[in-house]
Amino acid sequence: MSRKRPPKKQVRRRARRRFPWSLLWKLLAVLLLVAAVVLVWMDAQVRQRFDAHQWQLPARVYAQPVELYSGRVLEWQHLEQMLALLRYRNAASAPMPGSYQRQGGTVLLHTRAFRDSDGGEPARQLRLTLANGRIQKVAAADGSTLPVARLEPLQVGSIHPGHSQDRILVRLGDTPQLLHDMLLAVEDRGFYEHHGVSPRGLARAVWSNLRSGGVSQGGSTLTQQLVKNFYLSQRRTIGRKLMELPMAVLLELHYEKEQILETYLNEVYLGQDGARAIHGMGLAAQFYFGRALEELEPHQLALLVGMLKGPSYYDPRRNPERAERRRNVVLTVAHEQGLLSERDYGIALERPLDVVPKGAGALYAFPAFIDLVRRQLARDYPAEALSSEGLQIHSTLDVLAQLAAEDALARTLRQRDADGSQQLNGAVVITAPDQGDVLAIVGDRTPRSAGFNRALDALRPIGSLAKPMVVLTALEQPKRFSLATIINDEPLEVSMPNGQVWAPKNVDNRSMGPMPMAEALARSRNQAMARLGMDVGLQPIIATLQRLGVQGNIRPYPSLILGSHNMTPFEVAVMYQPLATGGFRTPLRAITDVLDLHGTPLARYPVSADPVVQEAPAYLTQWAMVKVMSEGTGRAAYNTLPHDLMVAGKTGTSDGLRDAWFAGFSGNHLAVVWIGRDDNQPAGVAGSSAALPVWTQVMAKLPQRSLRMDPPVDVEWVWMEPDGKTRSDAGCDGAVLYPMWTPSIPGVLSACAAARQTPAGEERRGWLRRLFD
Repeated sequence: MSRKRPPKKQVRRRARRRFPWSLLWKLLAVLLLVAAVVLVWMDAQVRQRFDAHQWQLPARVYAQPVELYSGRVLEWQHLEQMLALLRYRNAASAPMPGSYQRQGGTVLLHTRAFRDSDGGEPARQLRLTLANGRIQKVAAADGSTLPVARLEPLQVGSIHPGHSQDRILVRLGDTPQLLHDMLLAVEDRGFYEHHGVSPRGLARAVWSNLRSGGVSQGGSTLTQQLVKNFYLSQRRTIGRKLMELPMAVLLELHYEKEQILETYLNEVYLGQDGARAIHGMGLAAQFYFGRALEELEPHQLALLVGMLKGPSYYDPRRNPERAERRRNVVLTVAHEQGLLSERDYGIALERPLDVVPKGAGALYAFPAFIDLVRRQLARDYPAEALSSEGLQIHSTLDVLAQLAAEDALARTLRQRDADGSQQLNGAVVITAPDQGDVLAIVGDRTPRSAGFNRALDALRPIGSLAKPMVVLTALEQPKRFSLATIINDEPLEVSMPNGQVWAPKNVDNRSMGPMPMAEALARSRNQAMARLGMDVGLQPIIATLQRLGVQGNIRPYPSLILGSHNMTPFEVAVMYQPLATGGFRTPLRAITDVLDLHGTPLARYPVSADPVVQEAPAYLTQWAMVKVMSEGTGRAAYNTLPHDLMVAGKTGTSDGLRDAWFAGFSGNHLAVVWIGRDDNQPAGVAGSSAALPVWTQVMAKLPQRSLRMDPPVDVEWVWMEPDGKTRSDAGCDGAVLYPMWTPSIPGVLSACAAARQTPAGEERRGWLRRLFD
């Protein structure tokens, strides 16, 4: 008996019921496997990036801590400028670090704590008494006198990473509690309750997005925002949101809330400074307010929190009214949550934004000096290390010396630009000779300009600045020359290989005839110095320049004697350094040490000194340059400087009055000044009338120590006849006293000197006879 088959429709219906379930389970298994793989990948990504925290941080450059002590030269103007750069605020009784109050001739300072290679200083109140351009007293809060106090190092620049992100890392424990509370009150009130995702916030966001027909609201927790900034793009898409949710949960599974909050404070984007992206609350506090994050007041913290909603939209510099409204919303939320009292809330609402002008902070203060730091660091560190590892660069910059140099150059150029054309420009370099520290560099009449750095790059003929090197070379030949050697200041002609004739002239177009070498230098007589240089020889002069640190090809032309060689102001400072140190070449340094992100020393730049000039000729050259200041072309400096301050220097003027130079030094400062026009056209300036006034003003504003002119053991004081060849005696007519290197002292005595010299025994008997008579 045959079995009856079911109808075909029924068979097809059963087949349809069985087939989808099998495929569905297979698809579900595949999806679960893919989801597991994706979650494992996400988990690895979350932990790897968060654990590494490989932010690319710029190297930061700091000046020397400013030392304050009784007797230091310091005018209120420069103290005020320095405090402005350090972002100290004027507040009654100076209640907190980073504040001050002026009370007549007394300044109450509340300094900030800092650490450096010398141990650092605690935060404390100081009372400075200023009078007559000097510090009269430094006292602690209790009135006790302090021998010295130090202000924190000023950050003067940074070397930014290649991707243009910048941040100042902060620790959660060092940031204001009010900032945390405001942030959570506005951005994520349930931060400490949720596990990375807020269901309520998501539901609110989904409803808002459905109503708007797009992605208009994110509903993100603070953890989700961190994931978006840290791992994902800023684009608002469903795909990004689907990635963001599980990554936020994974982040919360692995890390404490405090770690997440600290990372958020350092990562969040808060604006743009040209090509530089401002990340983190630490840098934003400096960028917008010029102050450390821990020093901000409630209205300033509220602005930073408010800007998180849209840094460009609420930019306080471009949209101040919009930014103020947003700030006030944050203040209101903080007040409603009990974070601000009624009184503090009212005060904060009335405060202005207090945003500093863009580019007004210390990070933009001294671009010419930062240029030198970059060049010196480039010799020892690869570019990626300088721009990504957060190195701390301790420099030699003296803020007060820098301010004095800027003021002196600007004031002199304004006075000379009577017609307002501003065609003149200039440069100043200041060093500490013994240490080789570069204390200040000005590369433009507008010192905050980051353009052409004349101090390092303006190659100009040095004029009479070369003459001390000619004298030094001559004095190194003691059998032929001494400071008493007579040189003829008369016209001369030197035939050149190309058939031309070199015939130098004096500035006054006059010739003064025979004169001692020391006087020829003091009066800067071109014809006399040209004769001396030709007699000494061009090759020995070139060798001297090279020993003093002059680089490059020095052509053996006679005009070299009078300074035809092109040099930058910085190179002139290098050349003059051995003259200031008594014959030791100390390489100029802009850096003292380099520390890593955590303050561990990586490299030190110690002081080194190599003898390049013998002690006796170095001393004699210094003595001749002292005469330049006391009797010669530099004597106008003593209209300003104290008459008991012994300094040495030399004026320089190039052909056609194109370049005005002055280079000179005291016992502790060397300064070089150049003034001229960028187009190399005649500027109508001379060293004594344009560069010397700048040099004098700079030196007058710095604490100075006189040159010590104790002669070396092989230098003797000798009376000489006017002919420069015969020894004389103090009582002989026309006798002049010179310091002389022992090998150069002539053995020939004048008749007067021979008659006055008596054996020691005869002299004693003559003294006794006069006594008894």
